[in-house]
Amino acid sequence: MSEREKTDQRRLRICFVGTPWLAVGPDRGGIEKVLLELSRIISRDHEVHVVCPTPRDEAPSTGEPKIVFHYAPVTEVRRYPIRDKLDFTLEGILLSVRFLFATIVMAAFCMSLFRRHAFDVTYVSNKFVAAPILLLTRNRSRGVFIYAEHNIWPWLHPRPDQWSARLRYGANKYLGRFVCRRSDRIHVNSESLRVAMAGSGIDERRMVPIPNGTEVPPEGVVPAPLAGSMRVGFVGRLAEEKGIEMLVGATRLLNARQPRIRFEIFGDGPLRPMLLAAGLQNCTLWGERPREEVLEALRSINIVLFLSPVENIPSVALMEALALGKAVVATNVGDTPHFLRDGHDALLCEPDPGAVAEAVVSLCENPSLYDKVTEGARELAASNTWEEVARKHLALFRSARTPVAS
Repeated sequence: MSEREKTDQRRLRICFVGTPWLAVGPDRGGIEKVLLELSRIISRDHEVHVVCPTPRDEAPSTGEPKIVFHYAPVTEVRRYPIRDKLDFTLEGILLSVRFLFATIVMAAFCMSLFRRHAFDVTYVSNKFVAAPILLLTRNRSRGVFIYAEHNIWPWLHPRPDQWSARLRYGANKYLGRFVCRRSDRIHVNSESLRVAMAGSGIDERRMVPIPNGTEVPPEGVVPAPLAGSMRVGFVGRLAEEKGIEMLVGATRLLNARQPRIRFEIFGDGPLRPMLLAAGLQNCTLWGERPREEVLEALRSINIVLFLSPVENIPSVALMEALALGKAVVATNVGDTPHFLRDGHDALLCEPDPGAVAEAVVSLCENPSLYDKVTEGARELAASNTWEEVARKHLALFRSARTPVAS
């Protein structure tokens, strides 16, 4: 057996580092959900450690028996109220101070952990935690460092006009480039994100696109029938990058055209006041709800909207909607048309409120199309399970041990 084959087969010691906001647990979505699922699967054959804030208002979760959790001495913040622009109010300043404190504590905690454990792979999912680690940790014998960019902002977004938004946008790009250039590999969620980051001066040969996964679709999942009051859902952060203005416009059009449709909106964020002020009819704004509660509500929803003006693929919510056999309407942007097939496992439309409304009406008025799309959604989810995603990450971890040729 060659040395390379021995390396590929040996047990790895892997450290996943979460965000400075949320603890990793079974009731979390987003990045925390990704880290938990990867840890659960990879820990079957490898030693897995997870670093995250201490859970708030509950006993620390031990997770799977084989996962070693290290809780940093900062309390998690369940809601994520950072605005798209700099907030100079007292609340915004206090939030920024808390964020800075949590970042420093998380980074210091990780570096002390590195002194006690010789990790083969460190996988960090937040640039603010990654930066001080890469800046201050000189000893590369600790293994390879992988930065995971799960966010499409700011890479896929145009430079804003307002000065404080420009300042935050530029600072995030600068810090992102710093972290990426010092990492051994970069995990991104989509090919379009890799192209955008390469356009900002990051070596695309070190970037590996691996989309998020989902649980194995439950046996006997039956799509909600096209009968009575149709229910249209939206799950995501209420922010510009999720297409909230488009959601408001499409809802208004459908209120007038299809008054029997009910809208269920799950999530919170800086554009929540816009939704509240819009005076939308037949619309319930649930806010931030526990993940299991959202999944249960999705079972009786017919159509789920994903309306980002730049990219839909990083969304864990999209993968879960597919696994539940939902009829997905998504904007035809970024990597979306390469992942979703229009008319087969989703309906794709232009990023325009009128086009979104037309797609919803098409599904409501065409039972055969609705059935085809919901069946295709389950098939697509079955080929993108967390098991498959974890296998791809392990291949990334092993490949990162070989330097990229100049």
